[in-house]
Amino acid sequence: MKTFNRLISFALMVPLFIVAVSCEKKGNNIDGTGKAEFSVSSADPGSKSDSIPDSTAYSYQVMVSVEDPEGNAVVTDTLIPLYVFGTGFVSENMELPAGELILTKFMVVNASGEVIYASPLAGSPLAYLVNRPLPITFSINPNRVTRVLPEVLFVGEHTPGDFGYASFGVQIIKPLDFWTMCVLDPSPLMPPIVITTARLTVKAPDGWHYTFNLKAEVNHIIIRGGYQLYTFILEKEGYMTQRLEFTARELAATTKDNPLILPINWNSQLRKLVLQPGPDAGKDAMISNLDGDKNFGDYKYFETTFLSEPVLTVMRSNRSLIWFNPDSFPKSATIRKVVLQLTYDIPIPFDPSYFTNADPANALWCGAVLQQIVEPWEEDKVTWNSQPKTITYNQVYLSPFIRNVNFIQVDVTRLFVPPATTDQVTYPNYGMLFRLWPTERFPGFRFASSDYPVSSSAFKMWPALTIYYTLP
Repeated sequence: MKTFNRLISFALMVPLFIVAVSCEKKGNNIDGTGKAEFSVSSADPGSKSDSIPDSTAYSYQVMVSVEDPEGNAVVTDTLIPLYVFGTGFVSENMELPAGELILTKFMVVNASGEVIYASPLAGSPLAYLVNRPLPITFSINPNRVTRVLPEVLFVGEHTPGDFGYASFGVQIIKPLDFWTMCVLDPSPLMPPIVITTARLTVKAPDGWHYTFNLKAEVNHIIIRGGYQLYTFILEKEGYMTQRLEFTARELAATTKDNPLILPINWNSQLRKLVLQPGPDAGKDAMISNLDGDKNFGDYKYFETTFLSEPVLTVMRSNRSLIWFNPDSFPKSATIRKVVLQLTYDIPIPFDPSYFTNADPANALWCGAVLQQIVEPWEEDKVTWNSQPKTITYNQVYLSPFIRNVNFIQVDVTRLFVPPATTDQVTYPNYGMLFRLWPTERFPGFRFASSDYPVSSSAFKMWPALTIYYTLP
């Protein structure tokens, strides 16, 4: 039998997921939208199909169609970029209206526009090979990420009719491949040519786009052809974003020996301010529900946890607050990006299978959030019962993770440069609250606070805030 009967599971996840998470049941008639990502992993990790190469230079898409319970189209044949993620793949965010929805089409399309994987419809000749053929009902809640698990089969030589489709509904397109490398423009203190890494997003006029991670070498890139003009968005950490345009003719004329040069101007380098205060200057505190009036201003951990209390045999919920003194930040500066680095010594153990045993049709994301504090608080006075107010519309999500390093970096820019709101309200910023979200079921996270003891190592484990900015 061909490899089409090798199943692949797809899941809606948030960025940086290593572990999928489940928390709440679905709801109906809910206002707002939720964001989702498609994740792809083979049921047989050791035998990935030859149809998908191990290279980020190839652009792949997920094609989905979704309806509401009344049969009205929500999205039709929408293409979402799909990227290599460890041994599997993960897509960009997909925004959907909150409420009950029905998945009616699910396919993986390569750069040529060919369908290489598809989810069969109920009643089709191949439907018996999957546990849950389409359509699949799932729910989206506001400001959450819903996980759905449609199964797909390798298409191979099978026809659309074998999957229950009149056609796969895609146009066969000739891919466009080109050669490129990114260089830093020389400065008086640099050698003439410095080849570097960068992040390149290629956009077409009709909205098609894909992002590639460029290596510090000549890169062979394959994109969707058929357009006269392409827009390139070139990004590199610590530098201003570059926007460039190239014609298809210019791209096609490149070779490995004569690649397209993408320059990043040395003068566009962003300024950087790193704040990492220790016990004397740091301001953070832990609060606990079982000690509602007790202050933990000198607690050595910056944590949000939900763990059993050994003596009382009840669950203790802990949260943390932190604030960085902005006095050294130039008043005339414009913030471009803010990154929070958190370090841990021994992570809180958890069983990853806990997150994968839930009903996949109703599984929702669960983890922690960093929320903007909008009321003053004092490190040596704040308690659970007196914790300050926060806002949620710009909160930053932190997912459960398994890593081979003892720190994480979280983009918290939206807490310092919040998205625009319809009411045009500007909220004060008194730091960040670290709490579990949306419910307290996951054991939580525990990082070092500014009161963490300094070891003999030169590496300090205190929280660090890095602000990238420009001056007028």
